[in-house]
Amino acid sequence: MSSDEINQDEFEQDAANKEMLLDIFYKTKGNIDDINAAIDKKLFGVQKRSITIFEKYIKARLTLNPKVLNLADKEITPIEAAYLSQYPGLENVETLDLRKNFLGDEGLEVLVSSEKIRNVRKLDLRNNQITRQGMILISNSKNLTNLEDLDLRVNKLGKRWEEKLKEEGDLPKLSQLRIA
Repeated sequence: MSSDEINQDEFEQDAANKEMLLDIFYKTKGNIDDINAAIDKKLFGVQKRSITIFEKYIKARLTLNPKVLNLADKEITPIEAAYLSQYPGLENVETLDLRKNFLGDEGLEVLVSSEKIRNVRKLDLRNNQITRQGMILISNSKNLTNLEDLDLRVNKLGKRWEEKLKEEGDLPKLSQLRIA
């Protein structure tokens, strides 16, 4: 299969997803709870947890303390990370604890691409299957300029990334970095 065929397939899938989401939006009259339930039913029915339940969990955590979001050991997937990256209220979080999840580089990418994480000062990403690709994403992110404390232990990284990230990363306030 050529790259043109792959791009065409991706384009057709994107168009189908947009059509499905618009259909859900109109059928639910724009009600966010109904939209979440419909998406859960249509796309994520085989997962252990629905996006709706994940949303309620995030909302409850942020209600307790809007500056601290502890989602450690919650089996968060890249799909849930994408949802989290756009969640209203994430822009107020200063401490984000995501250790012991299943983010991988894909989930990390959506998080560090989100402008909503610009106020995060402490980020715990221990044990998330992050590789050197994830380190490049962190290093190049323009949304982590307030980051002071980053924990990346128990990932697929070597000690040399500690110096490399300090030297090449756009992390002007970073004072605590733990990798190995």
